[in-house]
Amino acid sequence: MKPFLATTFVMLSASSFAAQAGDVYLGAGLPGITLGYAHPLDERFTLRADVTTLGRIDYDRSDDGVDYDGRVKVDRLAFFGDWYVHRNFRLTAGLTVNDARARLTGRADGTTITIGDRQYVAGPDDRLDVRVKYPTVMPYMGIGFGRPPQAVGGWGFMVDLGLAFGKPKVTGGVSGPLLSATVPREDVERELDDIRDDVERLRGIPQIGVSVVYRF
Repeated sequence: MKPFLATTFVMLSASSFAAQAGDVYLGAGLPGITLGYAHPLDERFTLRADVTTLGRIDYDRSDDGVDYDGRVKVDRLAFFGDWYVHRNFRLTAGLTVNDARARLTGRADGTTITIGDRQYVAGPDDRLDVRVKYPTVMPYMGIGFGRPPQAVGGWGFMVDLGLAFGKPKVTGGVSGPLLSATVPREDVERELDDIRDDVERLRGIPQIGVSVVYRF
């Protein structure tokens, strides 16, 4: 995904300067840092494409007695259509192409660990691994505020609020000499179901961002 994002980044930048029309924007928020290009079609409609990255974020969490350390990665390419329904207010629909995933590792460091409502003795070499991955292609719907297509050139800003809809896939298992021998698969599935309940509450990947815009 990295070479793909880099190539797209260059193409977006090059096309914006070559066309000498439209908006280049740089933003921040969820799901990360965004660089994009918007091209007006008429007084009400605009097409946009952007690339977004969250980079790699490490974090810790606790769930049902399991202490996790994890890593989250989000890279995204998006294609949007904007319909300006009233002045600066617009409705947005499109598709996102994603590499969005998280890896969680749960350890007990020689004490007990709770997996699927049961406690198990775990040694320092035992672990519970969980992987969360969102679909590669997801539909997007949202609203926003920004410079309408008929606005004059110069600096401005825009706001995006929306959601890329998709159900994440949660997989995982135990490893190590003690957990592998004592934890049944049904308890692992119960633990994974708890995590599924948490990550599925959002129904996808949210978009909450503010961008600085320059119109040529």
